Amino acid sequence: MLQPHGINAHSSPQRDESFRWHADIAIGAELDVVRADLSAGWDWRYSYENSAGELAIGVLNAGNAEMLIAGKSIQRTPSEIAIVPLPTMQAQRVEAVDGRYSSVTLTLHTGAVTKVLSATFGSTALEDLNLTPIVDLSTGVGQTLLQLVRTSTTGLYDGILARSPKASALLSEAAIQLILENVPHRLTDRLSRHPLDAPPRYIRRAVEHMRANPHLPLTISDIAATVGVSSRLLQLGFRKVHGTTPVAYLRQIRLEAIHDELSRPENMLPVSEVALKWGFTHMGRFAAVYRSAFGLYPSDTVRRARGFCS
Repeated sequence: MLQPHGINAHSSPQRDESFRWHADIAIGAELDVVRADLSAGWDWRYSYENSAGELAIGVLNAGNAEMLIAGKSIQRTPSEIAIVPLPTMQAQRVEAVDGRYSSVTLTLHTGAVTKVLSATFGSTALEDLNLTPIVDLSTGVGQTLLQLVRTSTTGLYDGILARSPKASALLSEAAIQLILENVPHRLTDRLSRHPLDAPPRYIRRAVEHMRANPHLPLTISDIAATVGVSSRLLQLGFRKVHGTTPVAYLRQIRLEAIHDELSRPENMLPVSEVALKWGFTHMGRFAAVYRSAFGLYPSDTVRRARGFCS
């Protein structure tokens, strides 16, 4: 199951005549998820052949684990979330508690990680960051990461992210950026060295690029690279010039595109498909932000358009 993705995992379950296990994997454009359930402990040895730059975020639902990362032993419990550059992962011993071990591992693919890393720090290898491998779930960062893992898992398994590349790209970037900016690592001090904001001309160019390409699965790293600034500088500049984030500004542009599409009498697509096409995966939240922006629900826009047509 794992070897096609550059992972050689040599495993040996601990002796237990009633041993049971189940695992499955869902693969997306920028990320994948592996879910595993075991009835007893299991020892793993890893050899990642083609996984340079891939970043794993692991959650334990039940049981405990001990990881060997770059020669260091790291303990894991369900009260923590693990963050591991895959090539640094050497081995793992998992332990069932009350007859169960359960885990969810979200892996962010090399392309997505490298793009955000380059936009933030320039030419730097993920494996050289020395990321802190454990984040406590009682912290705000831990809870946000947990929510991102759950959202990504649901989106991959129900096919929503495959149908909405824009949402998938932004979700992957959000997870990577959150880690780089909030989890301690070797380059953490660089985050405070940037100027206070980007010159207004860069922000204007960024807005022009967003408005010219709302149909593309843009990320903030893409936009920053296009206008020639770091993603962090772009974030700070947007807050000063527009009082909002680049993601929020891009969302507003896409909301306008949805409003335009739903307002056309010839549109025959259901609201949910139009929303997915433009990167909105949660219909309840989408309806709320749409109403906040335009003063009516998406379905009201459709009815008005079709009433006008008749």
